[in-house]
Amino acid sequence: MKALMYHNISISPKEANLKSLYTNPSLFEAQVKLLKKLGYKSINSKDLKDFLEGRLKDDKYIIFTFDDAYVDVFENALPILKKYNFSAIIFVPAGLVGEYNRWDADRLNIKKPIASWDYMEKALKDSFEIGSHAIFHNPLTYLDTKSQIQEIHDSKKILEDKLGISINTFCYPYGDYDEDVVKIVENAGYDLAFSVNSGHIRAFDNPYTLKRLHMRHNTNLFRLLIKLSKLYA
Repeated sequence: MKALMYHNISISPKEANLKSLYTNPSLFEAQVKLLKKLGYKSINSKDLKDFLEGRLKDDKYIIFTFDDAYVDVFENALPILKKYNFSAIIFVPAGLVGEYNRWDADRLNIKKPIASWDYMEKALKDSFEIGSHAIFHNPLTYLDTKSQIQEIHDSKKILEDKLGISINTFCYPYGDYDEDVVKIVENAGYDLAFSVNSGHIRAFDNPYTLKRLHMRHNTNLFRLLIKLSKLYA
């Protein structure tokens, strides 16, 4: 089982720092086409839970994940995925919907717009999933326990109240977590949580520290094949 991690699906602006977060839409479509040709099938979070608990055997399953819920993901990535019959989970910083990347705009030298509720409602109608990326994308281990609980519990409630759905997946901002944070995520009622640790997902892995494959600006098709291989397992 492989989970792919993306951020922006757009051409990187010249002034932007950390261009590795951007995937050119044409490259993204080439990656999706290759996965389709190789026989990979898209599954949702419920299927992934079944896989982790041994009820679903791995048969080239893949999950696309997008951190931060940027507008370009909804405009550029989701139509491509829909075209090839793939799904995805988009992780939303619930307190910044319709705003921008406050947490790193200065460091990256660019304000990247985050999708509105309307974008998310349309994505849900197209069978994409929404997950929580906390409230303000704060690194959780740097917060006190009360603030950790607020970021994890309240982000779930905000998304559920606004979208009228159950939010079952969480993604750690910056991939930052420890045992206490994982316990809070579990107690909040999430079924799964994704890290930024690199690798494939195996049956009976910890559902709250799931690995992903980093899809960077230079992940060409050859590099994608390497990431899919046992070298990354």
